[in-house]
Amino acid sequence: MAADPMSPPQSDGQLEATSKRSRTTTRLRTLTLRSVDQPRPAVYVDPATGRASGPMREKFHSYQGVVAREKVPIIHNNWKDVPETLKEIVWNDILVSPSYQLLYLN
Repeated sequence: MAADPMSPPQSDGQLEATSKRSRTTTRLRTLTLRSVDQPRPAVYVDPATGRASGPMREKFHSYQGVVAREKVPIIHNNWKDVPETLKEIVWNDILVSPSYQLLYLN
């Protein structure tokens, strides 16, 4: 007769029934959704540092992430490994986007 395998230890009768939240897909349309008669949201950019500021900064950063995920293959481990030509393609797509208006600070 084979021995019964040991069962894992049980906690004090309290089992956590919570499910782990997983990352969901980012929908580009939720970041760019606006009616035609609404003005494009303005994002202020410091030309010296390239950093965005203003109330729409966080949504603009999310938008940049969506564009980068669409254009950059998954084979790159991090942004530093992405070739400059591909980074230029991503940035040009962001510049010509009708979703945000980039205003450069003086």
